[in-house]
Amino acid sequence: MEMTLKTLVLLCKRGEERIPFAKKLSFFHGEMSTGKSTVVEMVNYCLGASLVRTPAVTSEVVGVQLILDAGGTEILIERAINSGSSASVTWSRGSGRRLDNMPLIAGKDPIVGDDVFNLSDFLLRCMGVPLLKVRRSKIDENSELHRIGFRDFYKFVYLDQDELDSSFFLLETPIRQEKSKDVLRYVLGFHSDQLAELEINLTSLKQKQRAIRESAKQIDEFLSKYGFSSEDEISAELAKLDVDLVNADQAIQSLTPSNVPTSYISDEVRADLDRLTADIDAKELAAKEVTSQLRDQQSLAAELLGLKLKIARSSIANEILEGAAFHLCPACGSALAKPSNPQECVLCHSNTSQIAKAVKLNEAVVQRDLIDRIEDLERSTRRLKKSLERHEADLGELREARGALQRRVDAARASGESQYMQRMRSLESKKGALDERRRLLVKVAAMPREIEARRKDADKMSEEISLIERQIGKEQEKFAAGRENVSILEQTFHAVLRAIHFPAIAPGDTVYLNTKTWLPYIHPSGNAERAWSFADVGSGGKKVLFKICFALALHVTAARQKLSLPKLLIIDSTMKNITPDINPDVVSHFYRELYRLLSTELRDWQCILVDQTYFAPPVDIGLQVVDRMLKKDDPKYPRLISYYDGH
Repeated sequence: MEMTLKTLVLLCKRGEERIPFAKKLSFFHGEMSTGKSTVVEMVNYCLGASLVRTPAVTSEVVGVQLILDAGGTEILIERAINSGSSASVTWSRGSGRRLDNMPLIAGKDPIVGDDVFNLSDFLLRCMGVPLLKVRRSKIDENSELHRIGFRDFYKFVYLDQDELDSSFFLLETPIRQEKSKDVLRYVLGFHSDQLAELEINLTSLKQKQRAIRESAKQIDEFLSKYGFSSEDEISAELAKLDVDLVNADQAIQSLTPSNVPTSYISDEVRADLDRLTADIDAKELAAKEVTSQLRDQQSLAAELLGLKLKIARSSIANEILEGAAFHLCPACGSALAKPSNPQECVLCHSNTSQIAKAVKLNEAVVQRDLIDRIEDLERSTRRLKKSLERHEADLGELREARGALQRRVDAARASGESQYMQRMRSLESKKGALDERRRLLVKVAAMPREIEARRKDADKMSEEISLIERQIGKEQEKFAAGRENVSILEQTFHAVLRAIHFPAIAPGDTVYLNTKTWLPYIHPSGNAERAWSFADVGSGGKKVLFKICFALALHVTAARQKLSLPKLLIIDSTMKNITPDINPDVVSHFYRELYRLLSTELRDWQCILVDQTYFAPPVDIGLQVVDRMLKKDDPKYPRLISYYDGH
């Protein structure tokens, strides 16, 4: 996947800033807040990302241009700072030249050819990568297909400063991890166009089968709801309707004024009136019973409330009179004679020693019990009231129906309508209903056969689905090359970690790449029980090195095995959280290994580095590098926006 960045142009309010990229290695370094990271962020913005709004960009930049070459196609991408969801793309291949306004998010209609729907698709097609569609969920075979675009590959090309030590290519992020996995499957040879086509056909066939079965189920449920569950039942119903229609015709033909009762009320109407009257009587009786129960409940509740007050008053009286000595009669006020026997009551002269002392009630318990009973009665009263309301509503409907029927009878009598005409209309109405029912049955008679035919079609699709699934299984068996690529990636990753002197990596350790999660694990001395990965590394500096080393190993594997991966590597803040003065051994070995790889296995790759300190390639490697230093107050090494003097 050939891709080379040539020039980035910032269109500013007071001129333009041109940043040329070296064909092999470009190194941007210098002080903070001078625009080093903005260089690669603007490249990312031109390639479809959201804008990183630094103070300098917000106040000075009005647009940005990126000139690049992708698979032999020369491309100029232009985006205004507030361009939103599209980019202007001028491109030429051979003698042809074209300008297109390309959306960043794919729409329904292609913009170039038959399979380019957005900028991401366009970049992949320029590099010779076909349309990639894979299942959104690898667990659910019925999940929808989603597209793999250039932006999904770019996660393994551009290692940005913000996520360098916080995310391992989104492989640990739910939902978003699936596209990263799909890219690794494609790059490492666990995906093929034939397999993708088979999966697309399988998904389409399963969706069609589900739609057929669902429609058959809905029709079947509809027919069953109205008693048309089988063709035999419909035929039997049609035969019965034919008999009823013959009987209705005979009744109409035999009907004359002389053989009709003189009553103005037909038997059907009379029966309806009797039924409504009986229903009204039953409802009135039920309403009376509910009213009686409601009255009893309310009366009982009132008595309990009175009892509650009496207990409260009795308790107060007992507290006041307890231990009181009477000298005057409480009835008449006369002086009381002192009894000769001290065991006698001064009022009634009863022997108090033989009277058992009354058990003192627990007033709180009694009051709580009364409250509970009163609340139960209130709930019961509410239920009875609701029941009474329902009865009254039903009574209203029944009375209204009976009134309407009675008005109909009265109107018939008032107009002198004869029973003969009533009976005739009744028979004709009945015959019309039978005719309508028969026509409906004739229409739906073919539906059970249609349902059965659809189910047979769906069953036939099952055979085709099984065949495609077997073909998919055979296609997946061809992934021997993919397994070899994974093995090479594991060995390369271990070698890179060892070469940069990554802490705690020994020669006997092994690397295991889980092809379900696609996360690499380190097995100390080959012991899988002690395995650790990116999340277990510890410090942010070690996470940065771990992620960069995996990206290097992936690109080296792609170079060795000629795999589909853009020949471009951008690393923003390679030594993030790592200081050269404290970790000189790691820093020196990291850059030496990086430069060695760029001069050997990755000789066809373009690399862009961003860091505070510049580390020149060793002379013996012979790697050509173009570096640019950026400082705040040095005209010799100006900022990215040379005239800007903000923060």
